[in-house]
Amino acid sequence: MNISNAKQYPIDLQKQVINEVKNHNRLLSDVAKQYGVSAKTVYKWVRHNDAHKTESKSAIVSEIEHLQQKITQLSQQLHTMAS
Repeated sequence: MNISNAKQYPIDLQKQVINEVKNHNRLLSDVAKQYGVSAKTVYKWVRHNDAHKTESKSAIVSEIEHLQQKITQLSQQLHTMAS
């Protein structure tokens, strides 16, 4: 199936389905049946969501490291000024 024939699902539906699988410990196949979506599609949504969260965590970790360096730098400046 090419992209032009792929069925588009509303973002709200995708979020609800992902929530059911991830936060309510339901079987992917059961959730897919309940919402009338193929299990393969639900799997792709969950996998994409997990990848996005990993990218977000990496960005947060980088920001924390940057802020820790800034704190160290400012602490050193404060110590120098106090001396």
